[in-house]
Amino acid sequence: MIDRKSDRQRFFKKHFLSGISLVICAVAVGVIWQEFRRIDWPLVWENLNHLSGAQLGLASFFVVCSYGAIANYDLLAFRYLQRTLDTYKITFTGLITYAISPNVGFAFLSGSMLRYRLYRQWQVSHLEIAQVIAFTNLSLWVGLLPISGIIFTIFKFPLPTGIQLPFFAKSLQGFGILCLGISVLYVLGSCVFKKPLQWRNYQFEFPSLKLSLQQVLVFSLDWGFATLALHSLLAPPLNYPVFFGVYVLAMVAGLVSTIPGGLGIFETVILFFLQDTQPEEVILATLIVFRGLYYLLPFAIAVAALLLFEYRQTRKPKQF
Repeated sequence: MIDRKSDRQRFFKKHFLSGISLVICAVAVGVIWQEFRRIDWPLVWENLNHLSGAQLGLASFFVVCSYGAIANYDLLAFRYLQRTLDTYKITFTGLITYAISPNVGFAFLSGSMLRYRLYRQWQVSHLEIAQVIAFTNLSLWVGLLPISGIIFTIFKFPLPTGIQLPFFAKSLQGFGILCLGISVLYVLGSCVFKKPLQWRNYQFEFPSLKLSLQQVLVFSLDWGFATLALHSLLAPPLNYPVFFGVYVLAMVAGLVSTIPGGLGIFETVILFFLQDTQPEEVILATLIVFRGLYYLLPFAIAVAALLLFEYRQTRKPKQF
């Protein structure tokens, strides 16, 4: 006897999962279109003559290195879960997620949906996917806090006009010390708490000290190479360690600023620190090129790869 209910469930599940990808791809195409419409192309073309082919090639190389580091976030998550899955499947999912979700908006939601769609294809459980999502989002802060803490404690960065950070309006050294303090507590938790912490129906297990240090390393390589890409395009008079601090400050300001959505914060901070070194038009044009290399190009490639993946699932459901 044919189980029509089971057939309908399988049909719905298959097309629902594919629908998630298609909806995100549709949103992605819309985002790309809006992004290109906002760009002042005459300004870009007018100021691109200061960039050499060597600069563009070097920046592209650093972008590839940064995404190579990004691919390791999900690998660390599966190592934390002690769950086995083919490496290429994990890296494929990680790269697709990190290339698309920051550009689509609602990064946590869109990234979670992408991971759910792809990992469910390979029989990863709902609980394990939730743990991967939590671990990868935690990895950002595990890496960001100590790096930011060191930089903001050592170097003094005046804040651009219009950017107000709660409790740290005059100096970022206090913010740096706070970041280092939280990082120390996290490391102590990794060393002291060997069993999961339980609160009501929730539990949290600290990663091992080795895994925590790997989280910091992957984050440092990720943002470090991204900074190198921008540094090679701008060729600022600031040495790399100081410019890395400017980059981190720009990114952190976008995350914690009270300005709605942090829109334009990254560009504002970069302009603030470099406005006396180069014409503003040149800096803005270079930032647009950086956005194209680091965000839009990987974004477009990831969308094409996701659509190809869905097509292959339709043609060969049991194959990657």
